[in-house]
Amino acid sequence: MKPRLITLAITLTLGVMASQATAQERQWLAGEHHAHTHWSVKWDKSTTPWSPIKGGDSLHTYLNNAQAAKKFGLSWLVNTDHGGPEHSKLLHDHAYPELLQARESVPEVHQFFGIELDVPDGEHATVMMPINADERDVLVQFQRDYSIREYQKKTRQRNNVAHMQKGINFLASQNEKPIIIKNHPSRQATGIAEWARVTPEKLMTWHQTDPDVFVGMVGSPGHQGARGARGAYYKFGSFNGTDQMTGIVGGVWDHILGHGMRFWISSSADSHKHVGVGGRDFWPGEYNKTYVYARNEPADIMDGIRNGRSFMVFGDLISGLNVGLSNGEDNGKGKTNASLGETLLVNKQQQTLSLKLEVNLNKGKNANGDAPELNRIDVITGAVSPAIAQEPNANSTTKVVQRIDKSQWEVKNNTIALTIDIPREHNNGYLRLRGTNTDILEPKKQQGNQDPWQDLWFYSNPIFWQQQ
Repeated sequence: MKPRLITLAITLTLGVMASQATAQERQWLAGEHHAHTHWSVKWDKSTTPWSPIKGGDSLHTYLNNAQAAKKFGLSWLVNTDHGGPEHSKLLHDHAYPELLQARESVPEVHQFFGIELDVPDGEHATVMMPINADERDVLVQFQRDYSIREYQKKTRQRNNVAHMQKGINFLASQNEKPIIIKNHPSRQATGIAEWARVTPEKLMTWHQTDPDVFVGMVGSPGHQGARGARGAYYKFGSFNGTDQMTGIVGGVWDHILGHGMRFWISSSADSHKHVGVGGRDFWPGEYNKTYVYARNEPADIMDGIRNGRSFMVFGDLISGLNVGLSNGEDNGKGKTNASLGETLLVNKQQQTLSLKLEVNLNKGKNANGDAPELNRIDVITGAVSPAIAQEPNANSTTKVVQRIDKSQWEVKNNTIALTIDIPREHNNGYLRLRGTNTDILEPKKQQGNQDPWQDLWFYSNPIFWQQQ
């Protein structure tokens, strides 16, 4: 079925959706949850104990990152430094005081305290703390007790899935729960579904330990300026800049969603050293952005991340994505309209769902001096079913059900407005969106160099539907 063009006046009602009637001031806020500073140290191993080498892995300061975030239109930022032997002391004594100074200098950006955790049996993850009086003490204790690199002699004791679960439970016990997002999940993979340190089973186990803490994974990694290997995925490659777990339709992310797990994706810069001075990274917000639908306050930003009110985008291809999935009637049993991260209740007779989109385009030029043009929007659906558990790393029900190109829409006031009929093929399922400025139908493993600025994509988090 082809999309039906509708007036902008109708779609503007999507800005206030049924579930968000009490939060009319929510808006799309761009942010970054993985940026390094000079407190991502290297170590002088000639001393006992090892001595930290400040600036060993990045020369950026907290203020540098905050200023860049402001310059490139971010409303929120998480600095996430690496660990190492007793890195928690550096976190307490040096990194946190510097964060407080940066907050005073750049108050326009909500700056969260965080680390890049050396995950027990799982490489790296962002830990994002609520902004409160306990943020330093809780994060310092968490890194001290659960990072596999904090104490060299205890690495083997800590390096297992169960120890990570203990850490998740520790964070879950706080008055305000922090957030964990798995970074670059397939970076060590050697082929399609050929995993190394990070497996789908581990991701699902950690998520199920507490879904409000371990909320998801990076769908598109940082290091997008790495020549020959966007994302610094040197062993196998990223898929047009996305992690294979996200980029392959019917792959790992769809497998997890097919279990009914509210497991969200995001994007990050993983900023260490800028491409302009010989590095492989962009500044926070320069290329990767994660947009969250939230009030302009820290607690609601975290709530939006935790509940999937978000999408990720490259190169400012779009700046807003209001989505409403409807069953077209009020059945008296619950929601008749659901947006990103939410669940629509449907009855057995409802065979067609209605999807309304309002896509806000980039108003000007991006950081590369380009005015990107959205070429296509893909609508992807899949089943939520116990049968998905029998498909390792996959969900065979997931497919692109609509490909809508720019010849099928009009742009008014920098906005695309569409209504699309979606055949309901599954009792319970989900819908997610993807778009690009290219003619590429499906992301493929990188072959040779890719200019990231000419290969732009966005990915939304899903909407679920559930039969009553």
